[in-house]
Amino acid sequence: GVEYNNQSIFNYGDISTCSFHATKFFHTAEGGALFCNNELFKHACFYSHNFGHNGQEAFFGLGINGKMSELNAAMGLTVFPYIKQIIDARKKIVEFYNENINPLFQKIKIRAGTNWNYSYYPLVFNSEENLKKTILALNEEDIFPRRYFYPTLNTLPYITPIKIPIAEEISKKIICLPLYECLEMEHVDIICKIINKSI
Repeated sequence: GVEYNNQSIFNYGDISTCSFHATKFFHTAEGGALFCNNELFKHACFYSHNFGHNGQEAFFGLGINGKMSELNAAMGLTVFPYIKQIIDARKKIVEFYNENINPLFQKIKIRAGTNWNYSYYPLVFNSEENLKKTILALNEEDIFPRRYFYPTLNTLPYITPIKIPIAEEISKKIICLPLYECLEMEHVDIICKIINKSI
């Protein structure tokens, strides 16, 4: 559902991945897809997701059981006919957020030439303190934004530490607002009002 300069974003780069987790606008409850424009990479990715098998008895190397089940595929097939409806509904919510959230907040910037699928609505606060206060205020109204980008992966204890100060700073101040096709506009309005109080 995302294009850049009239091409699917999967056409850029050697390998692309796409999650079909239940939180995505197109989902199969769990699973995903992998796209390669390089035969060597495609071959390695295919055997890696299929136990490392080469046919029934030979192996190319290490692998996992990364195949999608029939039940997951069936879920995807039930969602697929509604993609346009889902994207259109999410677009309306994004437009409402854009028009009603104080412009002092940093909002997502979509590159010119991009046809977007309205997958997330990230919002950057001026401080982590204000972000946390706002999350608590939203939670009191049974609204639960997500801190998808926190903490930064370089800070995990099992990763060799490196400094990426800009990402680390932003990760402390960014949330993703609720965004799904059945979200009622009166609730979107409440979200905007609570957020605007934090400025």
